Amino acid sequence: MGKKKYYQKELFGDFQELKGSVEDILYFKTERQMYRKDPIGLDFFSFLLFETGSGTHTIDGFIHHINGKQLHMIFPGQVHSWDIWVGTKVHTIFVSSKLFKAFENYFIYPVEYYKKNPVVKLSRRNFHEILGEFKGIDRELDCTRGMKEIIFSKFRIISLMFNREVLGKLERKKNSKLEPILTRFSMLLLAFSREQRSVKYYADRLGVSANYLNVLCRKHLGMNANAFIAKEVVNVIIAELLSTGKSVKEISVDLNFNDLAGFSNYFKRHVGFSPRQFLESSGIEELRGQKM
Repeated sequence: MGKKKYYQKELFGDFQELKGSVEDILYFKTERQMYRKDPIGLDFFSFLLFETGSGTHTIDGFIHHINGKQLHMIFPGQVHSWDIWVGTKVHTIFVSSKLFKAFENYFIYPVEYYKKNPVVKLSRRNFHEILGEFKGIDRELDCTRGMKEIIFSKFRIISLMFNREVLGKLERKKNSKLEPILTRFSMLLLAFSREQRSVKYYADRLGVSANYLNVLCRKHLGMNANAFIAKEVVNVIIAELLSTGKSVKEISVDLNFNDLAGFSNYFKRHVGFSPRQFLESSGIEELRGQKM
């Protein structure tokens, strides 16, 4: 058995120090040639949006050629190296591993899928919309009275635009590894997860049995259909908790839960702690208290 490789690791705290910031989201803009031969790990999540660019970006040993209007993702624990050429302009958002645990559900498919497909070529429209949200996060971080709710909501918008791009590409790709039914299932979830949490509802809309939908989800996503539905429902709940200012009770009513206890138990079952505990850990609860 070969020896396990150990890589130097970039720490989120070092970038906070570089920025003179205590925020859990950081923005950087880079317009220079950069080269790193030896892979380096991350203890945080990174979105790299290439406005213009050329060169290569190697993630977990796979080489990706850099072009303009690309979005690259690097997850905590992954390693990467780069050879970025002159003329490249890249906008980067770093998210601490602590906060990323809350944002992880923003990705419509399991994180392992994106680790294997970390680079997405964006349409012109999506690129400019996502770039606007990147710059909006930068402005809010620079604002003396910047609001976490605004920053979190912008990250949510970025993830939705990104998901739209991924789903569109999968729908057009003839030999996609993901079943076309799952692509349609994902789209239905984005449209109806606020009101519908039943596997039967989605199976009926897709014209398949609930059992067959479960088989497809287990085969391609490593989870059953109910877990996939819950992933998006939790995604919506987190977005509501972080960015709307609504009470937990108001959100439970809006999302068609029978009662507050059932809502809290659902969230805790899938996230590991209650909506209230989630708000406290995110820092939003404290921030709201300061406004009252």
